[in-house]
Amino acid sequence: MPRDYKDLIDRVGAVLIDESLCLFEPGGREGYTDLGVLIEERESSWSRFAEVGVELPDQYFREGRRLVAFAAVEANYFFWKVLPGVPADQWGVVIVDAELEDWLEYDMTATECIYKLLGGQIELEQFEGLFDGPEHAYRPL
Repeated sequence: MPRDYKDLIDRVGAVLIDESLCLFEPGGREGYTDLGVLIEERESSWSRFAEVGVELPDQYFREGRRLVAFAAVEANYFFWKVLPGVPADQWGVVIVDAELEDWLEYDMTATECIYKLLGGQIELEQFEGLFDGPEHAYRPL
């Protein structure tokens, strides 16, 4: 796991930001907040999608490459883009919408992506109106 995300989770744990953005933690106190459970569930989903003929972008699923989930807004997931030989602290972010139609790639860390999303520098149709306010609330999960 990248150091920036470890540091964030060490400070806040699994949280829900603005009642929309869920950040997961390793060994989450509740099963539904456990990063390992999320990763396993998403990995299983990729396999099921492929089995039923859903085409997944090859650039994320070639040998040695994978998407590792770390956060979600409803059924829209945030992933680290893991590439062979790339250290965890250099993993980029891919946000995949619930319909698997939009695969939005960002060359930034997870915490930078979260910060920019909450600050309005990343605007996505799926999240319209969720993070508009100047103040953001979070609650532990």
